[in-house]
Amino acid sequence: MRSSDYFNKTVEVLRRLETYGYQVAYYILQDEDLAMDATKIVLLALAQEDKLYNLPMSVQRDLMKKRIIKQSMLLKYEVLSA
Repeated sequence: MRSSDYFNKTVEVLRRLETYGYQVAYYILQDEDLAMDATKIVLLALAQEDKLYNLPMSVQRDLMKKRIIKQSMLLKYEVLSA
């Protein structure tokens, strides 16, 4: 597959997951800036996943949910311990 096709498909998947990830992060953090930070970190990590776009949408959402919860908890801990 051409690299531009891979890139476009990966970006499309990440855009679909972005809002969902932000909503979960905001629910946990109750802070817009921290939720945006958590979402960015997780989206960048997911962009590194090989063949992310080949996974079913339900699996993509589950992967996003698990990672965004973990990242949100890490950021919350950092804020509380600062």
